[in-house]
Amino acid sequence: MRTLVERLILILGCTVSFVAAAEGSRGAELFEAQCISCHGNAAVDLKTPVLFGQEPAYIARSLEAFQLGGRIDQIMSSMNEIASGLSNEDISALAQYLASQDPCAIDLQIDYGRDGFQEEFAAGRDKYAQSNCGHCHDSFHHYAPRIVGQKAAYLELALSQFKSGVRVAPMMPQLLASWTEQDFKNVVTYLSGMRLMRACGDHY
Repeated sequence: MRTLVERLILILGCTVSFVAAAEGSRGAELFEAQCISCHGNAAVDLKTPVLFGQEPAYIARSLEAFQLGGRIDQIMSSMNEIASGLSNEDISALAQYLASQDPCAIDLQIDYGRDGFQEEFAAGRDKYAQSNCGHCHDSFHHYAPRIVGQKAAYLELALSQFKSGVRVAPMMPQLLASWTEQDFKNVVTYLSGMRLMRACGDHY
């Protein structure tokens, strides 16, 4: 016969599972209603980021920044308005849903066999390491997003915005000040090409 403690643990576990399922369902509904046109497979040619598999705290922090005007949408001019209509519960549900999704579900085709790819990839890997980008982006320090396997067009835009000061983040302008145009191209090729490291299948 189960003890009272065992019963309480069982009830608590069921409650947590129910809440998580409800939050996941709400997150999926929000994504389908408000996000999928810019962040789903229909948007692979847009300069918008892939959000599947992203850190939930980064998603939440970004949405809160859009809400408060601390971050301005430079791509679609709609994120501030969309975020302003989300409750704290909506943000939490959306962040958890996006984090739980497989980034490989976004069908980004990368031409690994094109001329110059291997050279750019190798040089980008070296520059990424030399600049210590992984200190923040591989370990999620300072709420830095995951960028391995991110869309090339978005990476190009984001890096140019950080260098020009359109977007502000600790260390980024100083870090990028010495980068050449070739450095940018190489690092973008490396990061976007790293979809292989996210187990995105043999056709990539």
